[in-house]
Amino acid sequence: MRTKQTQSHSPVGDNCERTRLAQGSVAAVDVCGCGMMQLHIGALTLRMAPCAVSDLLSTLGRAVTVYAAQEAADNESGHEVTVLTSERGQA
Repeated sequence: MRTKQTQSHSPVGDNCERTRLAQGSVAAVDVCGCGMMQLHIGALTLRMAPCAVSDLLSTLGRAVTVYAAQEAADNESGHEVTVLTSERGQA
């Protein structure tokens, strides 16, 4: 059974007034008048609900923590260490 989903915002967001909340060297975040957030990474824009942005932030934070712990363990065991850098265009 399919349920109809209602949206309080335009799927494209062309009619929404946007306000820049934050900008870094790799990404920027805007909020629309309808409450949706837009994450801009290069040519990619993701429209997300604030709760989804919060979950993404938490997931990325955990990933960086796990990566740092693995790097520290590798360093202690004599393996080569890779350092996180803020180079543009690196995935």
